[in-house]
Amino acid sequence: MTKPSFRAALQARQPLIGTFVKTPSHQVVEVLASTPLDYLVLDAEHAPFDAHALDVCMLAARAHHKPALVRVSDSQPATVLSVLDMGATGVIIPHAVNPEGMREIVRSSRYRDGTRGFSNSPRAGAYGLTGMGDLIAEADRETALIFQIEDASALDCLESLISVEGADGFLIGRADLAVSLGVGDINHPSVSAATERICRACEAAGKPVGIFLPDAREIARWRDCGVSVFLIGSDQSYLRAQAASMSSQLLPN
Repeated sequence: MTKPSFRAALQARQPLIGTFVKTPSHQVVEVLASTPLDYLVLDAEHAPFDAHALDVCMLAARAHHKPALVRVSDSQPATVLSVLDMGATGVIIPHAVNPEGMREIVRSSRYRDGTRGFSNSPRAGAYGLTGMGDLIAEADRETALIFQIEDASALDCLESLISVEGADGFLIGRADLAVSLGVGDINHPSVSAATERICRACEAAGKPVGIFLPDAREIARWRDCGVSVFLIGSDQSYLRAQAASMSSQLLPN
């Protein structure tokens, strides 16, 4: 049986587990892409990825047939176009607070009924080997758009945001949400209440919802709330945890 594409699995709300890549290194991507993780996210918002690093890391992910999304630093059409032309499986867009702004991002990522500029010369078009019709159909069918809900102002128009056509899923950013709500803990009751409200709204709308977790210990809790997309830690946190674990075994307390 053919494995469904990332976007199809996302929309079907199948459980998906991935991680952030914070180090702009193709070797790191290769290592993580060789694991059973469902997807990777190259973090161009909070890590030093330039266009060249994104391009090489995307090549490494595609060489292992591992879905790789990019969390972009801004929502400008040129930014979205650039990472999609590199062959990104999809885009994670931070700070969704305006339905019309979301619709513009959807339009900029689609050929049909959209404004995405066409060229089959980049990696996404197999450097010219994919014909126009095939590329348009494949890109519009497979490109995943995930919007981050991480601002207190987003809670005021939550249902409108979630109902935007073309938004494939939502990712809850509890850290920025905590800051926006004026608290300093992602487990603060106000953050938990807002997170649960977002989960309920996505469930009611039949939209997939994801969450970033520092580690896997909270998966069961949020799975019960309807979360199907889990973004767990990062390459940096895995490296730190492994080093700390080894040190704790070798060195006295």
